[in-house]
Amino acid sequence: MVIQLTPNEILQTLGSDQCHNKSEVIPLGYSIDSRSLRKGDCFIAIKGRNFDGHHFIEEAIQKGACLLIVSRDSLIPASSKIPYIVVQDTLLALQQLARRVRDKWGRTIIGVTGSTGKTTTKEITGHLLSSQFNVFQSLGNFNNDYGLPLSLLKLENTHEIAVLELGMSAPGEIARLSRIAKPDLGIFTNVGPVHLEFFPSIQAIAKAKRELIEELPSNGAAFLNNDDVHVRRFSRFYDGEIVTFGIKRIASYRINDVKFKELQGSDFIVNHRGKKYRLSLPLLGYHNISNCLPGIALAHRWKLGFDTIATQLQTLKPKFGRGLTLHFCSGFSVIDDSYNSNPTALKMMMKLFKKISGYSRKILVVGEMLEMGENGSRFHRICGKTAAQLKFDFIIGVQGMADQIVTSARNHGYPSNRAIFFEDAYKAGEWMASLVKSRDLVLVKGSRGVGTERVIQILMEKFPLSN
Repeated sequence: MVIQLTPNEILQTLGSDQCHNKSEVIPLGYSIDSRSLRKGDCFIAIKGRNFDGHHFIEEAIQKGACLLIVSRDSLIPASSKIPYIVVQDTLLALQQLARRVRDKWGRTIIGVTGSTGKTTTKEITGHLLSSQFNVFQSLGNFNNDYGLPLSLLKLENTHEIAVLELGMSAPGEIARLSRIAKPDLGIFTNVGPVHLEFFPSIQAIAKAKRELIEELPSNGAAFLNNDDVHVRRFSRFYDGEIVTFGIKRIASYRINDVKFKELQGSDFIVNHRGKKYRLSLPLLGYHNISNCLPGIALAHRWKLGFDTIATQLQTLKPKFGRGLTLHFCSGFSVIDDSYNSNPTALKMMMKLFKKISGYSRKILVVGEMLEMGENGSRFHRICGKTAAQLKFDFIIGVQGMADQIVTSARNHGYPSNRAIFFEDAYKAGEWMASLVKSRDLVLVKGSRGVGTERVIQILMEKFPLSN
């Protein structure tokens, strides 16, 4: 059962004196979406840019909401006897309730931030800790002004540790989220050219990511990627414990002797205080080694032995959109990395993709990388040049500036019938279905907004899986 707040606690938290049809019923949960609301939930009518929850008040009542929190009551049916509280800002109310629940729960929270790898790092960290603790993890990428509070409101008394992702699209957002979640420990993956649509430079992105370490308590700890020039500078802004991790530079937890096992993952050694520990990771890609390292460091700090960590790592499974390999009865395979994309991650996956043996043709399907700002076209051209240098059999661009990947590949010698641009993922998928054959390996890499997963869905509709 979630951490419960009494009606008086809710009123006290919101600081509102406009409570109507007061009741002593305690909400069983909290919802801002009438479609997923359960009987006994409190419905908070959020007004966003493209929606207004006040228009769904009647539906929330019909579905059994026990309490409404609104900023105006004109859409509440006059005949309704449901309790409701009027506040000035319902988003602020959501966040205030989340902070109250966090304080009432009162246990350790780990905050994860960075330009890339946040969700995977969060999930690996939670998975490692779950061998010894009852761990709560925020769902998917619930990491913004709405998602983070909703995650906190799902905390239960039985949870011993929570691992939460903190994202941002503007300065001050991570600081605001940190003051809601009050993390005790922070993990910082990297700083890269993501969200440049909203920031003038990578340095500005770094400053925004740094807000988490500035909000950590002095008796907490910060886990910093020592390979990242921006992240390692964060230590200047924190007087608590610093734990470093990395691959290229000396760190408290450093990985070396990496041996890739192609589609089966990798083996590597973790060096810590003069001792070496060999571990295996069943996730594809160099980037996933980086994603698992902060979780290893944090789990070890929490007194998990390396034997336990090694065993727990072996039970990790790739997920749809995050490096999952799909094998088809027709004899071809697809690497589904369609959840997200950025220049650094794309180049790393392309290089790994090229090294995989046992296939006759390598086909790259890459969607437009979003939120790249004014340098977006240049980033796409650079990735197109890299793809051309790696000499894939086909390079397929999907939507928008992905045409720059295709154009760049052609400028570096690719014939037009092997470097092809499609305006949407559906057309790309239909074309792919006519192209693929036995012993092909296809990498699908894309941003969620492009919908490159549709390419894989079309292939799955037309060809049965063998696994």
